[in-house]
Amino acid sequence: MHLEKHLSGWSLALALMAAGGCLVVYASDHGDVPAAGGITRQDANISDLHAFLSPSGENLVLALSTNVAIPPAATSYIFPSDVTFEINIDTDSPVTPNDPSCDGGTVLDPKSIREDITFRVRFSGDGQARVHRIDRGRRHDDVPDLAGFFAGLRDDPFIRVPRDGRNVGAIVVEMPLASVVRSQSTLLIWATTKVEEFEGPFQDLVGRSLRSMFPEQAAMDTMFPRQHMSKGGATRPDVMIFDTSMPAVFPNGRALTDDVVLEACLQGQECRVFNSEARPPIPRENDADFLPTFPYLAPPHPAP
Repeated sequence: MHLEKHLSGWSLALALMAAGGCLVVYASDHGDVPAAGGITRQDANISDLHAFLSPSGENLVLALSTNVAIPPAATSYIFPSDVTFEINIDTDSPVTPNDPSCDGGTVLDPKSIREDITFRVRFSGDGQARVHRIDRGRRHDDVPDLAGFFAGLRDDPFIRVPRDGRNVGAIVVEMPLASVVRSQSTLLIWATTKVEEFEGPFQDLVGRSLRSMFPEQAAMDTMFPRQHMSKGGATRPDVMIFDTSMPAVFPNGRALTDDVVLEACLQGQECRVFNSEARPPIPRENDADFLPTFPYLAPPHPAP
């Protein structure tokens, strides 16, 4: 299916939820720039992954943000033609509600995590997108159950002072929840980017927030989640856990309205980004209003 590239809030809702002793936070990755042979590829850099339900509760929305280096003066964006963007879903890995790490649960058998459903997005030189859905290795050239697709310039949804007034290259897919949920309501979700000429399976991975952006966990960026513990030395796989029978409120999925830097620090998980802020971030919300309908992310900031 060929889809044209399109160009086209929130008030801070910090519902601090007691869930196994966890406060509210969501999931995403930030700041890893794929590099090989001294070359960095900001256009393959994943900055955010959001997963939530549409207002009707009938559709699953997955929003991938990329390339935080887009100049503020840019008024349009063409995705690179040599990068493969993939959003992966594991539909049946068992997850227990036991949640000592505030991940939204515990994956019982991390070695069995697999890509049951993959949305693969590639772009031609003129910016047209081609989307495939892959179900356990079987590729569909058409995606008839895709309720919405967007690719283009949007406001950066990462709620952080240095990102105010900045834009990202966003990819948003919306699909009927019934086309994804199978034997259980809980999904594992992650995304990757792969640059053609770079070696390895992929160069960047996003799962939970602020997990693999720091040097001590950077190895996870080029490993499949099922390898994160056995080969990467991680204590748990870097995936987002989302029980779709419940609202997308951390530690369950990630909504656009999350101040992930603040919440991760409040949980005692990670304060390095919080401590680097230029001014106190409480209270804080996104610098542009999110949309109530697809593609949900705020329109891009105009050139200064």
